[in-house]
Amino acid sequence: MRDSTSQTSPSQSAIEALVQNFPNGVLVLFDDDLRYRAVGPDVLPFSNANATELIGHSIHELFPEQTARRLEPELRATLQGNARSFDIEYDDRIHHIETKPAKVDDEAYGVLATQDVTQERETADSLQEQNERLDQFASMVSHDLQNPLSIATGHLQLYQETGDPDHLTKVEETLTRLDELTQDLLTLVQSNEMTDTIENVSLHAVAHDAWEMIETRSATLTVSDHSIKADHGQLQALFENLFRNAIGHGGNEVTVRVGPLEDGFYIEDTGTGIPEEKRETVFEHGFSTGYGGNGVGLTIVSRIANHHSWSVELTEEESGGARFEFTGVDLAD
Repeated sequence: MRDSTSQTSPSQSAIEALVQNFPNGVLVLFDDDLRYRAVGPDVLPFSNANATELIGHSIHELFPEQTARRLEPELRATLQGNARSFDIEYDDRIHHIETKPAKVDDEAYGVLATQDVTQERETADSLQEQNERLDQFASMVSHDLQNPLSIATGHLQLYQETGDPDHLTKVEETLTRLDELTQDLLTLVQSNEMTDTIENVSLHAVAHDAWEMIETRSATLTVSDHSIKADHGQLQALFENLFRNAIGHGGNEVTVRVGPLEDGFYIEDTGTGIPEEKRETVFEHGFSTGYGGNGVGLTIVSRIANHHSWSVELTEEESGGARFEFTGVDLAD
């Protein structure tokens, strides 16, 4: 181990001059014992510590052991001639570290430069989250609005053929639902907090409203009445997506059941279900097996559940179909 009080060479003096005048962040010269040989500037910008007090100390003396263990292999690799670039969390801040090998008087050292990049990383994470939301929103719009549009178009064509005004009533109802869906989807992608739209909602009423918004073919719906606190429009969107998936995957004769749980409700079907090894990934955006269709429907279900602070679990209906259980649900007053 080198003596930190040894005479300073011209090369070391140049290094010390460099670290003392480092413009943005902290610059360190460290030796093969992982001890700081020079540190600058004099007052460290992140901690306001006195740089001279760090000289001669190893990283194991300067940092918590977990941080030191993260640093050590990177610094060892630097001393062996390999530059490094990485982030490290310390004292609730994110620091970006660049290391390069150096020779001082024919001895191997490492030079470490570190900058506090907490704000930059948080901004980047926020932008990434916004981009992901925009991507999901585009998929949700094309997915959830497509079926009501098809229904409205179909009833308009029937009115033109028959003149029956009942078809215009259906068109009006469907267009109203389209407007509700648009507002619900905007709420989902713009906020993680619930608004004041929570109310007592009958699962029986919402389930039947949702059933009318999809092409049900010869499928059967059975609902045990149960009332909870929820956003009516978003809950209907959740039902529509699960009903559409059940019919699309289970066939024309599938039976869909909705019933109460002690702290929530379930939706299950008599289709072929989802393999157990895939149940952890079905809610991911873009999941694209036959059940999830284009990989959007179950993402919407998950987001609506999260928006209500509910937990959702995919299990198996007793005959092998899919069963979605929603828990942590507030019951109606």
